[in-house]
Amino acid sequence: MNTLTIGDLVLGKGMPKICIPLTGFSQNEILKEAELTETLPCQLVEWRADYMLSKMKEETPQRQGEKLKQVLGYLRIALDVPIIFTIRTEKEGGMVKMDKEDYFKINELIAEGGMADFMDIETFDAPGQVDEERIRDFIFYAHKNGSRVLLSNHDFEKTPDLEEMLARFFVMQELGADMMKLAVMPESESDVFSLLEVAALMRDTYAEIPFIALSMGELGATTRICGGEFGSVITFAAGQKVSAPGQLDANALHEFLVQYY
Repeated sequence: MNTLTIGDLVLGKGMPKICIPLTGFSQNEILKEAELTETLPCQLVEWRADYMLSKMKEETPQRQGEKLKQVLGYLRIALDVPIIFTIRTEKEGGMVKMDKEDYFKINELIAEGGMADFMDIETFDAPGQVDEERIRDFIFYAHKNGSRVLLSNHDFEKTPDLEEMLARFFVMQELGADMMKLAVMPESESDVFSLLEVAALMRDTYAEIPFIALSMGELGATTRICGGEFGSVITFAAGQKVSAPGQLDANALHEFLVQYY
């Protein structure tokens, strides 16, 4: 697996890097959360823009994108760490339900500014369904404007079997992502072990780019600590608010990581 360098940050080397999501519903809330991250042990920030979007439903995608771009500009000034821009849709555990055209229109408006270090793009329209041309075109556009692309998939219903999880990673890598993420929901400890087995296979054999692999919920919380041992390069921690089940407090996670690695 190749490493990925952004400024002084090297993904894929050393212990996994801590990323804190910003989940404010307004510009003021988001900027306050960003200020708080300066006091916390984190190496990246993810702006979950779907929280703010959920309060802008009456506006056009063009206007929504312009407002989000303005806030991202403020975040770029306020933060010294890389930023992942994410619109997490309802089907993958997010706050907004939107059609694909609007989803890509807003993401393209953000990408053209080149202010996000990573654009998180959901890979699958439905299980096994991928709009390859649309995603490849977006990756080309983001790269042209100076942003990298994190292709992601979140399964809140289950942990797929080992072959299916590998297949999802293979699709994301083949599409040309700079980094890829798979998050799944376990129903048993064996599901957690399956996710870690997939991560180890990616680390040892298949991954050409950095990846994130995590098991959600209380059952999967240990993967947020030990995932790096199996190749996962980023782990997510809560700042003010938890944005996904099983997330740990940033300070506590940092202490666990220091002890573990």
